[in-house]
Amino acid sequence: MEYCEGEVIAIYRKKWSRQFLGFIAVTMRWPMLFLLTLGRLLKINCIFTVYPGSQKDVDGYFPSGFKWFLKPAASGKPFVAGVITTGNGLGRGLVLAVPNTVDQFKADKELVGSIMKNLKLTKTLTGAKTIAIAGQGPRFFKSHFPYEQPFVYGLKGRVFAVVETVEQTAGRHGLVKSETTVAILGVGEIGAAIIANLKEKGYRAAGIDIRIAEGRVEISSEGMETLRHADLVVVQTPRGDDVVPYYENLKKTAILIDDAHPRITVRPGEVKFYKVAIGRAGVEFKPPLPGYEKYWIPGCVQESLVVAESGKVDMSQEDFNKRSKELGFFAHLVDDR
Repeated sequence: MEYCEGEVIAIYRKKWSRQFLGFIAVTMRWPMLFLLTLGRLLKINCIFTVYPGSQKDVDGYFPSGFKWFLKPAASGKPFVAGVITTGNGLGRGLVLAVPNTVDQFKADKELVGSIMKNLKLTKTLTGAKTIAIAGQGPRFFKSHFPYEQPFVYGLKGRVFAVVETVEQTAGRHGLVKSETTVAILGVGEIGAAIIANLKEKGYRAAGIDIRIAEGRVEISSEGMETLRHADLVVVQTPRGDDVVPYYENLKKTAILIDDAHPRITVRPGEVKFYKVAIGRAGVEFKPPLPGYEKYWIPGCVQESLVVAESGKVDMSQEDFNKRSKELGFFAHLVDDR
C-alpha cells in the first residue's frame, strides 16, 4: 500500500480573530475577568480549557511577533480563547487557554495548582456548572490534586465519541458487530474503557500496546498481528502521524479512525479514513479550536455539557451514552478526503 508524503490534510488555517483575541485576553486579563461576570446573564454553563498539543497550537493563539512575551505572561493563567454556542437555550460554554504543556503539568505541581485556582475563580465569576480540561490534562492534574466537582474528568465523553464513531462507521459500511475486529492502537485508560464498551456492544475489540523509542512508536510482533487483521483501527497514539509508518500493514479493506491530537495529517491512501468528531445542532466554537472545524466537539467538552445540562455526574458509560443521544449528540463521520 502506498501513500504520498506530500499529500497532507490542511488542518491549521490561520485565524486572525483567534490570535487577536489571545493578544487582548492576555494583555487585558483583569478587565476581561471583570467582563466574565456577564457570564451569568449569558448563561455560561461550562468552561473548557485547552493547552498546546503542538507548537502549531500555540501559534494558533498568539500573533507570531508577540509570542515571546505573551507565553510567559499567560503561563498558569487561563485566558479567554472563545465561546461555545449550544443553540438549545440550556446555556453556552466559555473556552479558556493556557500556553503550558503536558510535560509542565507532569512536573510542576505549583503550576497545576495555579491553573486550577484560576479556573475555579472563573467558574465563580461566570456561574458555570462544570470545568473540562482538554486531552491528557485531567490525568496529570489528578496526579497532583483531588479532581472533584466542578471538574469533569472527560473519560466518558472520550469513550462516547469513539464508540459512537465506530457504531456509525460500522452502520455505513454494513459491518456485522460480531464479525468486526476493532483494534485500539495505543491502550491507556481511555483505550481500555473504549475496548470494554465496544465488547459490551458485541464487537471483537482488542488493544495494541505501543512503546515510544527515540520519538517513534514501536509495536510488538503480537500487536502487528492484531493490526494486520483489524477491520477498524482506532488511532490513540501521542501524535496522529505516529501511525503513518504502519499504513502498509493495514488491510486494504481496513477503516482507519483518528482519535489522536495532534491529528493525522498524511492521507492513508486507499484505506477508508474518518476523524472522530462529535457534533450537535447549534453547537459551534467561535473562533474554532486550532486543528478543528467550528462544529467539532471534543469528548471532554461533550461530557461537560451533558453533566451541566442533565445535572447528573455518576452515570455508567451506557447511561451516559444514552443521555448523550437524548441531548442530540452524534458522530459527524468526517472524511477529510
